[in-house]
Amino acid sequence: MKKHLKTLVLALAFATVATPVYAGAGTMGFNGGISEGRRVPTTTERILNPSLNGRRSINGTFEYQEMVFLDGRPELFRGELTVSGGAVTAADSGTFNVTHTVSGGVPEDDSDDATIVDRTITFAVNWHRQDDQVVKTYTMSSWAETITTWNGDVFTLVPEQSSFVVSIIEDHNPSAMFYRGHMSKRAVYESEVGDRIIEASGTIYGFDTPFSSTETQNIDKWIVSPGWQMSYQLRPSVSVTSSLQFNDTTPTAISFFGNYMEVMTNRSVLAYDIFVVPQITHAISMQPSGSTNINNRNHFAQLIAPDTTHLRGHFAERDISRLFAQQILVGPTLHFAPSQAMTRGEFITAVVRAIRLEVQATPARTNAFNRQNRIVFPDVLTDRPEYPYIMSAFRSGIAYGRNDGNFHVDVPIPREEVVVTLIRALGLENVAPNPAPITPFVDGMQISDWARREVYAAHSLGLIQGDENGNFRPRELVTKAEAAAFINRFIDYMREDLVRDYSERMVNFIW
Repeated sequence: MKKHLKTLVLALAFATVATPVYAGAGTMGFNGGISEGRRVPTTTERILNPSLNGRRSINGTFEYQEMVFLDGRPELFRGELTVSGGAVTAADSGTFNVTHTVSGGVPEDDSDDATIVDRTITFAVNWHRQDDQVVKTYTMSSWAETITTWNGDVFTLVPEQSSFVVSIIEDHNPSAMFYRGHMSKRAVYESEVGDRIIEASGTIYGFDTPFSSTETQNIDKWIVSPGWQMSYQLRPSVSVTSSLQFNDTTPTAISFFGNYMEVMTNRSVLAYDIFVVPQITHAISMQPSGSTNINNRNHFAQLIAPDTTHLRGHFAERDISRLFAQQILVGPTLHFAPSQAMTRGEFITAVVRAIRLEVQATPARTNAFNRQNRIVFPDVLTDRPEYPYIMSAFRSGIAYGRNDGNFHVDVPIPREEVVVTLIRALGLENVAPNPAPITPFVDGMQISDWARREVYAAHSLGLIQGDENGNFRPRELVTKAEAAAFINRFIDYMREDLVRDYSERMVNFIW
């Protein structure tokens, strides 16, 4: 089985590796505020517009909140953030501009007093690509800003004395894009009540998948003003998730028992801690810590109701039903045989549909020359229904052939290959401590060398566990029911576990 990796390396040498382009950092801006975030496209939207597969834009207008401390105490600003600009292309490097515009000011209560922010920052973004990683450097090219506090004090930015730089590294994988970055800002404001200088430095972490996205920031800020200074930390976080909710049908005379509904939820929380309280606010009752949030924004979309009555009571009934509802498994549900072995071609097709990879149309077979150029695996010709999915997976680096050059499309797939495929789709092989880690399974020595790293990672992430005897059974062939359970757990990891990891663990937010 070691021959898999050799074939993959040779094959990729003749292919252009294509990975999805996800939204990335910026939907909250870089000033320590929170926005509602970009909603995840629904299943129906993806079907109607296949270009949404593997691609999301951060451009748009979002509800926005920010804590303003220019008067020496926290004041809540509520308004809008608009993000507009270019994006990374298929080239190896380039430049584009992106503009963040913040405007508005909604009072916190029934009074007319409100903090008003009018800010427009344009960044020149230089970027370059190395394999699947993209490095972006945001450098402020223009910056205009005026802040009016609740009591009428006006602070105007001095752009020639101010600076703003953000650096981001992105790792693009077939089903997830992970990123981290650092920001540094110096903002100088003029005001009749005294000038202000804000220094800020912080880290940015995030990920984006077809089912969820999360960004967290940890920003330390210092304010220097004649006669006083202030130090505080901001921890903004935004998470956007897509979950499934099953609803039973109430009427007796109805043709289906119930169906799943996609629920898109946006959660945004901004927490702050004040470390150095300025002398001017000592007489004011002020909590050293606090938080604000944007109310959840739920969007609902109905899914089809597959007929899985023949699976009633089966251990994988829920997994199979969910995958058919999301159009990951397709075809007549009553013909789905759960105990039948899942072939390599069927599994790759389901995974590609699950992670919303962009699938190109099957090319026309006009002559032998075109046919030969477009065939990578001799046993996967263009008239095979699995062809576009296998080629999409191949271009993304998650599908591979064997030493004879064939894909073995109709050969049943073993458990260790299933795990390798899913971990490669996530791009989380590095969770394993070394190239050949010792797995915790009793039969760990039976795991192929080429699969041991991914199996270790899958166990560490909670995607797999041993049977009642502690065995993994790596060479055992996977049934269609078991494959559905694997894929559904894989999707749930993106829906839930990743979000918890990037929210609770990083900023201690529990929703």
